[in-house]
Amino acid sequence: MLKIVIFGARSIALGAYRAVRELYQEFEVVGFLVSRKEGNPETLAGLPVYEMGSFQEKKVCVLVATPEDIQEDIVRLLDAQGFHNHICVDSGIESALMEAYYTQIGAFRSLHEL
Repeated sequence: MLKIVIFGARSIALGAYRAVRELYQEFEVVGFLVSRKEGNPETLAGLPVYEMGSFQEKKVCVLVATPEDIQEDIVRLLDAQGFHNHICVDSGIESALMEAYYTQIGAFRSLHEL
């Protein structure tokens, strides 16, 4: 099973977590990663929220699930901390991911079905 951690602890990160958990069961989400714990929850969806400096698994894939306008800065921070395996969830990826998720769970019909 491949381990990933999701950077972010807000709605985009939570949506990405739910979609990955449902659609990609070969991945194990080990928690959420943030630059600072201040203002962030201790846990999200029952998983721990780690401060980047205290997370030791540097080779884990980091799914950056934050607003696009701050992703470039986050990638620089990740690289500086030794996290070199990361994927940014831009608006196109988020849209496709969430469409697949909601289709899978039967919550909403895709516009592509109409």
